[in-house]
Amino acid sequence: MLQDPEGAKDVVQDVFTTYYFAMNNEKVIRDTKNWLVRSTINKGIDYKRKMARTVTMENPLPDTKESLQDEASDILNAIAHLNEKEQTLVILYSEGYSYKEIAEMTGRNLPSIGKTLSRIMDKIKKHLL
Repeated sequence: MLQDPEGAKDVVQDVFTTYYFAMNNEKVIRDTKNWLVRSTINKGIDYKRKMARTVTMENPLPDTKESLQDEASDILNAIAHLNEKEQTLVILYSEGYSYKEIAEMTGRNLPSIGKTLSRIMDKIKKHLL
């Protein structure tokens, strides 16, 4: 989801700091795994939004098409063109989570996960052609 390793470290640190303070304040977290995944996704989205606002014309993002050298890079580029919700579903699915787990983590209806992922895969295929 994040192409910036330093940003990813910041997000993970922020999530675990939030988790630590929640535990010290005796906040009830029913499913730690889902809470951590959902928090990481949300903080990652927030980070991407923040970084998008800081890009200026004097410091444009590099043209990644020139740097793409193999099929994996092409796929990552196609995923980058998806909206944040679509990226989240693809990443969770690629990490091996089941449709049921993805539905729980994202708050979406279970029946919609498969259909939505199918549509997303079609978008990725079109981008790769």
